[in-house]
Amino acid sequence: MPLFSGRGRSERPSSGRGESQQAETGPGAEPLSVETQRTMPMPPVRRHNDHKLLALAGIGGLVLIAAPIVVFSQVVEQPVPPGDPAGLEAPVTGEYSPGGVVGEPSPTSPSLRVSPLPGAPSRLDGSGRVVLVATSTSGSVLTSSQTDRPSGPEFDGWVDLGASAAGDPVLATNAIGEMTAFVVGTDGRLLQNRGLEPALNGTRRWRDLGGAQLVGTPAVAQDADGKLVVVARGADGSLQVLQQTAVVADTWSEWQRLPAPAAHDPALYRDSQGKLRIFASGPDGQLRTISQASTSAAEWHVPQELGASAAGPPAVVMDLEGRLRVFALNGSGSLAHNVETDAASNAWVGWEDLGGRLQGKPFATTGRRGGVAVHVLDRGGVLREVYQAGVDRVKWSEWQDRGGNVARAVSVIQDSQGRFVVHAIGKTGGMERAYQRVPSSSNWSEWAADLGGAFRTG
Repeated sequence: MPLFSGRGRSERPSSGRGESQQAETGPGAEPLSVETQRTMPMPPVRRHNDHKLLALAGIGGLVLIAAPIVVFSQVVEQPVPPGDPAGLEAPVTGEYSPGGVVGEPSPTSPSLRVSPLPGAPSRLDGSGRVVLVATSTSGSVLTSSQTDRPSGPEFDGWVDLGASAAGDPVLATNAIGEMTAFVVGTDGRLLQNRGLEPALNGTRRWRDLGGAQLVGTPAVAQDADGKLVVVARGADGSLQVLQQTAVVADTWSEWQRLPAPAAHDPALYRDSQGKLRIFASGPDGQLRTISQASTSAAEWHVPQELGASAAGPPAVVMDLEGRLRVFALNGSGSLAHNVETDAASNAWVGWEDLGGRLQGKPFATTGRRGGVAVHVLDRGGVLREVYQAGVDRVKWSEWQDRGGNVARAVSVIQDSQGRFVVHAIGKTGGMERAYQRVPSSSNWSEWAADLGGAFRTG
């Protein structure tokens, strides 16, 4: 049975995905105009009737009049190489909190920072370097960080952080700027490693936060005040929530069960009004979302069904208009997409099938100008990319081949230069990576396996 019965109400008119796409030339670009310029009358030449001088002056005047037209044509006609993600742009660079993200001030304490991004296996540290965490075949959590060499996203060797992990770890930033790791342990309880500093050879201080028979990878994000909230799934298919009781204190609430089943790892994202939203696909294939009753509250609304027949974990991202977009694979391996009708409306346009013969988890990323790109592996282990195209971003590109021959994608992130950096576990268990050589382009590196290590391929 397909993931979605029909395409629903699409946010755009139906069109072939093979149409050529034109990237936008800048945010809010206004059409330029060329005003007719008055020319000063030339005084009569008294000494000589020098026709050559007059001819030169006339040519010079024509050049001055034509110059704005030439500049105008160069501004509005900027060809973009095929395969460029339209609208994607480098993130803000230069100023990073110790947790690596430029956050907003907390409404309860302006000295604290609220990160706009949820937790992920890779994150930028206070120097703007990519930090990666992954679980080894022995169950310990390993971390590696980007070097200071500017030639490309090269990484140092692995640092063992210990722990007995059953799932994949994620990194999040707390309100005082610390990078914190979370992972589900082999005993089914959530482990936390606060104040992670990979540049200082890491830390092995893991704390048990409890939980009942948890499995998989947890989802983590800050609420509107900056408190960390964790959502994980239980072996019985339950969704369980834990949150900090205060912004600066490392104290946590009791675990709370939500009335929604989960067959795959959940996603967590804060909407444009500051409410956290949980997304999870159940054993019945229904994709559901659960919203906070109010910002920073411990109460949640009843689940809302978005339809579909999801066969894997969802990916969620916010676009330029402040609307949440959700992606999931169906049973046939194609990628489906849904978007809110308006920012934080929790009303949805309907599902659109973006095609593909894919596997695993999709990764959705938004550039500063709002263009969304999705990366996911195909059934042969090749990284595929699809992105919004055109100035109005209502169409999607053809699927792009970004190479590779890997078993499982781990993370996708933009580095401090705005380049996508992808980490994936190779079919022999080593960590491999590829990256954009030029931001917002189709110029990608070859896949490199020099990070090594031994990781779970499934």
